[in-house]
Amino acid sequence: MKKLTIFLLTVIIYSNTLAQNQASKLHELNSLLINTVMQDLFNPPVASRIYVYPNIAFYECIATNKTQLQSLSGKLNGLKPLPKPTNEIDNEIAACISFCYTAQALVATENKFEDWRNEYTKTTKLLLDSAIWINSFNYGKQIADSILAYSKTDNYLKSRGLMRYIITNKPGDWQPTPLDYAQGLEPNWNTIRPLTLSSPSQCSPKQKLVYSKSKKSVFYKTMMQTYRIGKNLDSIQKSIALYWDDNPNVSNNIGHLNYFIHKISPGGHWIMITKQACEQKNISIQKTAQAYTLTAIAIFDGFISCWHEKYKTNLIRPITILNRDVDKNWQPYIQTPPFPEFTSGHSVTSNAAATVLTALLGDNFSFEDKTEIPFGQGTRKFSSFNAASLESSMSRVYGGIHYPETAKISIEQGKAIGKNVLDKLVY
Repeated sequence: MKKLTIFLLTVIIYSNTLAQNQASKLHELNSLLINTVMQDLFNPPVASRIYVYPNIAFYECIATNKTQLQSLSGKLNGLKPLPKPTNEIDNEIAACISFCYTAQALVATENKFEDWRNEYTKTTKLLLDSAIWINSFNYGKQIADSILAYSKTDNYLKSRGLMRYIITNKPGDWQPTPLDYAQGLEPNWNTIRPLTLSSPSQCSPKQKLVYSKSKKSVFYKTMMQTYRIGKNLDSIQKSIALYWDDNPNVSNNIGHLNYFIHKISPGGHWIMITKQACEQKNISIQKTAQAYTLTAIAIFDGFISCWHEKYKTNLIRPITILNRDVDKNWQPYIQTPPFPEFTSGHSVTSNAAATVLTALLGDNFSFEDKTEIPFGQGTRKFSSFNAASLESSMSRVYGGIHYPETAKISIEQGKAIGKNVLDKLVY
């Protein structure tokens, strides 16, 4: 009798804790996913794909619980109706299992999610009716299988075998940049199926930044502006450039020693901002699932749209043209990533994410971002998501890797992508 009483008290305590903090496991899973993606060294576009599908799987399990959330099937490109539960389930358990299996199939370090799932199984299995637990586990696995089958139709695997970028030699064309002079990253990313865009070019900016040698041209003026900014950076601008660097694989050379520093990706940074914002306001599990999923979708579509524009425009980076035509000793403050300049990946994805988060969680949502603490950059406070996305955009100008005109145009491209996500999935 005493053992039974202890067991019942444990169940009551667990149930109350669960009700108060149901979103904690989703936060935990996304943190694990970000750390795994960082450890596995996936590049930013590929990382955005890994972030989005597990969150869709979680969302779909929660959406079956007669909440205000509606299934994304029929709304996301190519996503057909998903299975419905045929027996009583615990939606949170199903959602966690579904996220776990989906993530495990997409990352390289699979054991991280297997270990998490085994521990989660031990905890929940003891505290729930066995039949309901089994139903929940099986349904979560079923949704994971469905989402993984959906992911395999997005052209990712086929894109791995497409032709690499071929360097061209016209004066304004992109050229590999130091330190590594790496080949163009993901030149075929525009062949990946978007989730809400009708095509990769749907939100391409009408205004382009076109290379020109004329001193009266927009390009020449913005190029020289980049040069002057880089020569006169103050301490605040330097800290902003470093804070938002988010280069997953920074190369460092010291004498004959070459080593790499692994950091979070731009998309991962905004997933962390989503986490912190939802935790700050103790947002419900339904709203949290929606925030993570729609933000991840905006980032994913943002990379497809941006990369389409990059390799279509194929614009030269500041370091290449400034060293060639202005000052052979000029250097950007941060390392230039290996792909064309226009448009800006940070600006597009940050503003797409901020547009979604503003619509879901509110404007003037002040928060302190602690994402960069593990990388030695401290914290930064923002009055809103839009303020953070604007700073992220300008950080690339301060870093010397984007022209101011590119940042301005890219901000609008990102906002258009975020609005398209909201139009398709919320309004």
